[in-house]
Amino acid sequence: MKKLIILCLLLTPLSAFAWDSFMDKCIRSWIGYPLDSVIKSWGYPVQEKNIAGKKLYIWETYDYDTDVIDGTGWTITSTDRKGRETSFTSGGQLKVEFCRKIIEVDNNKNVVGGQWEGNDCPKFYLVGKKYVNPANNEWESNKSIKIRS
Repeated sequence: MKKLIILCLLLTPLSAFAWDSFMDKCIRSWIGYPLDSVIKSWGYPVQEKNIAGKKLYIWETYDYDTDVIDGTGWTITSTDRKGRETSFTSGGQLKVEFCRKIIEVDNNKNVVGGQWEGNDCPKFYLVGKKYVNPANNEWESNKSIKIRS
């Protein structure tokens, strides 16, 4: 038992270096491909910037939600004659969920890198597969591996 605990303690710091998030893999799937293919898949970016000699394209999504926390707010709910409910919340705390994806391109408009940030970016393939390059999809290519019996 002690050996198992020691082994886990030794491997834990190493696993932190091996962690590679879904969004990191997603961004990497576009490296070497033209910007037009990203736009075809993700839609038009919301911003185009030149920073420190780098050409960046930015996609952003936002979701605003009011949470009533610790009784600091109130909600009024009413029902009309057809049984439809309408509610209005006042007070509480506004929670902003967002995902920002940044793609860097070279002079030929080919993707050379990128990054992401946010608390509402997909963490798993099934949720965020629309952001993965369909021509360079490691999850789909892994499905083609067949186990022989």
